[in-house]
Amino acid sequence: MKRHPILVAGLMALMLAACGSDDAAGAKGGRGGDRPPSLVSAVSATSQEFAPRLVALGTVAPLQTVDIRTRAEGEITAILFNEGDNVRAGQLLFRLDDRQAQAQLESARAQLATARANSAQAASELKRAEALVDKGFITGSVLDQRRALSQGAQASISSAQAAVRNAEAALTFLNIRAPVSGRTGELNFRLGANVRPADLLPLVTINQLSPISVRFLVPPQDIAQVRAAMMAGPVPVDARVQGAGGLQPPLARGVLAFLDNNVDPGNGSVIAKAEFRNPDAALWPGAIVNVAMPMGTPSAQIALPESAVQTGQDKPFVWLIAADGSVSMRNVAVKGRADGTAYLASGLQQGERVVTDALARLKAGDKVRTRGGPDGAAQPRTAAADRPAVAG
Repeated sequence: MKRHPILVAGLMALMLAACGSDDAAGAKGGRGGDRPPSLVSAVSATSQEFAPRLVALGTVAPLQTVDIRTRAEGEITAILFNEGDNVRAGQLLFRLDDRQAQAQLESARAQLATARANSAQAASELKRAEALVDKGFITGSVLDQRRALSQGAQASISSAQAAVRNAEAALTFLNIRAPVSGRTGELNFRLGANVRPADLLPLVTINQLSPISVRFLVPPQDIAQVRAAMMAGPVPVDARVQGAGGLQPPLARGVLAFLDNNVDPGNGSVIAKAEFRNPDAALWPGAIVNVAMPMGTPSAQIALPESAVQTGQDKPFVWLIAADGSVSMRNVAVKGRADGTAYLASGLQQGERVVTDALARLKAGDKVRTRGGPDGAAQPRTAAADRPAVAG
């Protein structure tokens, strides 16, 4: 039977339209509510004790830095330590050429001996004169002369003694000792060098490393709390490697030792210093460290991993998991952060579950499926997941 061309064309158009409609409907269904739940990690909010902490960058500084300089001109004849040695207060560090000073001391001592001999002779002559004047053999004026000579000889002794002390002091200046205990730095002069008090560079610099201090700034909003904490008793301070994270043990633990009495008019901050015993020299002068100290009394707060708290346009928020597996945004107020944990002042109740990863691809109403144990901790699916990240 002969088919009409127009009828055939119409039937084909209807078939193509039906296929296109089915494809579009299928695509629409794939983008909609039929999407499978996202696999995420989750934790339950817990209650933990927390006290607000001040966290700041600090600079390690020695309690004492002493430039060792000479007080007399001379040639270095002995260096009695090595660069970088730990030295104790009073330890002999340098000897300068002392031959001329020794000669001057011997000369001063000889002059003192002469003065004492002259004084003894003058005293003897005065004694004889006093006996003769009573018998009328000499006049009173002669006695006065003998008395003046005796007094002059005694004054010569005092002058000679002062000269000896000066010569002894000049000799001690040629033996240069450490005024404080600490660690020596680089030598600026070597054996045989001629040094003078006017030299620009010191012979060596000693830094006291134990105890040692860390200097940091207290921001204006925390000054009152820091002062109150100091008045209540010793304030502990932890020092950690810069950027190491709160989970790493501190390099050292010390106490807050100083809060300046002057506010910086530029930024409103106040200089503070913490003191550390530093017996193993873990803190090194000039190093930048993170310092942290508690402010206030610990109290129970809702605690979450920091990774669960996101930064919103207005407030921080978390992705809350409902009983049916859907997620919604919940605004929270963060009271503080410490050691990888965020402590919330409000917004979440103990036991509520929140998402801790895959946060960027979530939107309100999405369904999620948690992996891991009861707290949703992510479990590695391959051996490679257990390998630590390589530091860049």
